[in-house]
Amino acid sequence: MKVLKIIGASVIDGAPLMLLMIALIWVFSLGSTQVKDTDYRISQAAYAYPREIISYGLTFVNTDDEVMTTIQKWKDDRWGAQIGALRVLCANDFDYVKSLGGPGTGQRICRLIK
Repeated sequence: MKVLKIIGASVIDGAPLMLLMIALIWVFSLGSTQVKDTDYRISQAAYAYPREIISYGLTFVNTDDEVMTTIQKWKDDRWGAQIGALRVLCANDFDYVKSLGGPGTGQRICRLIK
Protein backbone atom coordinates (compact mmCIF):
# COMPACT_ATOMS: atom_id res chain seq x y z
CA MET A 1 0.00 0.00 0.00
CA LYS A 2 2.85 2.32 0.85
CA VAL A 3 4.39 1.70 -2.61
CA LEU A 4 1.16 2.76 -4.34
CA LYS A 5 1.14 6.01 -2.37
CA ILE A 6 4.72 6.73 -3.43
CA ILE A 7 3.95 5.97 -7.09
CA GLY A 8 0.79 8.08 -6.98
CA ALA A 9 2.63 10.98 -5.38
CA SER A 10 5.41 10.91 -7.97
CA VAL A 11 2.92 10.85 -10.86
CA ILE A 12 1.03 13.79 -9.42
CA ASP A 13 4.25 15.68 -8.63
CA GLY A 14 5.57 15.07 -12.16
CA ALA A 15 2.41 16.25 -13.94
CA PRO A 16 3.43 19.94 -14.15
CA LEU A 17 6.86 18.95 -15.44
CA MET A 18 5.30 16.69 -18.07
CA LEU A 19 2.89 19.45 -19.09
CA LEU A 20 5.79 21.88 -19.42
CA MET A 21 7.73 19.42 -21.60
CA ILE A 22 4.73 18.88 -23.87
CA ALA A 23 4.24 22.64 -24.20
CA LEU A 24 7.93 23.16 -25.07
CA ILE A 25 7.88 20.42 -27.70
CA TRP A 26 4.77 21.97 -29.24
CA VAL A 27 6.31 25.48 -29.29
CA PHE A 28 9.53 24.26 -30.91
CA SER A 29 7.64 22.25 -33.52
CA LEU A 30 5.71 25.38 -34.50
CA GLY A 31 8.97 27.25 -34.88
CA SER A 32 10.48 24.67 -37.23
CA THR A 33 7.34 24.66 -39.39
CA GLN A 34 7.47 28.43 -39.61
CA VAL A 35 11.17 28.34 -40.57
CA LYS A 36 10.48 25.80 -43.33
CA ASP A 37 7.64 27.95 -44.65
CA THR A 38 9.84 31.03 -44.60
CA ASP A 39 12.66 29.20 -46.43
CA TYR A 40 10.20 28.00 -49.08
CA ARG A 41 8.82 31.52 -49.60
CA ILE A 42 12.33 32.98 -49.87
CA SER A 43 13.37 30.42 -52.48
CA GLN A 44 10.19 31.06 -54.46
CA ALA A 45 10.82 34.80 -54.39
CA ALA A 46 14.49 34.38 -55.33
CA TYR A 47 13.57 32.74 -58.63
CA ALA A 48 10.45 34.76 -59.43
CA TYR A 49 12.35 37.40 -61.43
CA PRO A 50 14.26 34.91 -63.62
CA ARG A 51 10.97 33.06 -64.26
CA GLU A 52 9.28 36.30 -65.32
CA ILE A 53 12.13 37.19 -67.69
CA ILE A 54 11.86 33.81 -69.40
CA SER A 55 8.06 33.65 -69.49
CA TYR A 56 7.91 37.16 -71.00
CA GLY A 57 10.52 36.26 -73.62
CA LEU A 58 8.63 33.11 -74.58
CA THR A 59 5.16 34.68 -74.61
CA PHE A 60 4.45 34.00 -78.29
CA VAL A 61 6.32 30.69 -78.53
CA ASN A 62 4.15 27.61 -78.99
CA THR A 63 6.30 24.59 -79.84
CA ASP A 64 9.45 23.00 -78.46
CA ASP A 65 11.32 23.89 -81.67
CA GLU A 66 10.30 27.53 -81.30
CA VAL A 67 11.50 27.50 -77.69
CA MET A 68 14.89 26.15 -78.74
CA THR A 69 15.15 28.57 -81.69
CA THR A 70 14.32 31.55 -79.48
CA ILE A 71 16.87 30.53 -76.85
CA GLN A 72 19.50 29.96 -79.54
CA LYS A 73 18.78 33.48 -80.84
CA TRP A 74 19.18 34.88 -77.32
CA LYS A 75 22.52 33.11 -77.05
CA ASP A 76 23.74 34.24 -80.50
CA ASP A 77 22.67 37.84 -79.86
CA ARG A 78 24.19 37.74 -76.35
CA TRP A 79 21.01 38.61 -74.51
CA GLY A 80 22.54 38.44 -71.04
CA ALA A 81 19.37 38.79 -68.96
CA GLN A 82 17.62 35.86 -70.64
CA ILE A 83 20.66 33.59 -70.71
CA GLY A 84 21.58 34.52 -67.13
CA ALA A 85 18.02 33.85 -65.99
CA LEU A 86 18.08 30.44 -67.68
CA ARG A 87 21.41 29.59 -66.05
CA VAL A 88 20.00 30.46 -62.62
CA LEU A 89 16.87 28.40 -63.29
CA CYS A 90 18.81 25.43 -64.66
CA ALA A 91 20.92 25.38 -61.50
CA ASN A 92 18.17 26.04 -58.95
CA ASP A 93 14.67 25.55 -60.39
CA PHE A 94 14.98 22.84 -63.01
CA ASP A 95 11.29 21.94 -62.69
CA TYR A 96 10.42 25.33 -64.18
CA VAL A 97 12.84 24.79 -67.07
CA LYS A 98 11.27 21.38 -67.74
CA SER A 99 7.85 23.05 -67.87
CA LEU A 100 8.92 25.21 -70.83
CA GLY A 101 8.44 22.35 -73.28
CA GLY A 102 7.86 18.68 -73.76
CA PRO A 103 9.96 15.75 -72.58
CA GLY A 104 13.68 16.37 -72.86
CA THR A 105 13.35 20.08 -73.59
CA GLY A 106 14.63 21.10 -70.17
CA GLN A 107 17.84 19.13 -70.62
CA ARG A 108 18.33 20.54 -74.13
CA ILE A 109 17.83 24.11 -72.88
CA CYS A 110 20.36 23.72 -70.08
CA ARG A 111 22.92 22.14 -72.43
CA LEU A 112 22.42 24.95 -74.96
CA ILE A 113 23.06 27.81 -72.56
CA LYS A 114 26.27 26.43 -71.01
